[in-house]
Amino acid sequence: MGLNRRLKRLEAWRKQEEDQLISEALRHLSDEELDALEESLNKEARARGEQPPPDDFLEEMKRWEAEEEERVRIRTEESRRRDRALLERNHALIAAHRRRVKKGEAQ
Repeated sequence: MGLNRRLKRLEAWRKQEEDQLISEALRHLSDEELDALEESLNKEARARGEQPPPDDFLEEMKRWEAEEEERVRIRTEESRRRDRALLERNHALIAAHRRRVKKGEAQ
């Protein structure tokens, strides 16, 4: 039992050291190199038939874009409704004015 526990601790320590080395190496890469590495990993995942994990930032940007498109759609529709109501009101005012003018001419 003691041997298994010690092996597990050694394995955990080895894994921690490995993670630290990888983390340190990644810190030295440029943004372009990180992007290329990410794309390479995504291509490998797709080649294995797996779906690469979603890019949280990209997903958030897509969500913001969709929300903005919805806001624009709503504002456009509200503007059309206001314009339509204004046009109808103006037509009614013009018609009333014409009737008054016509009535004035008839007298």
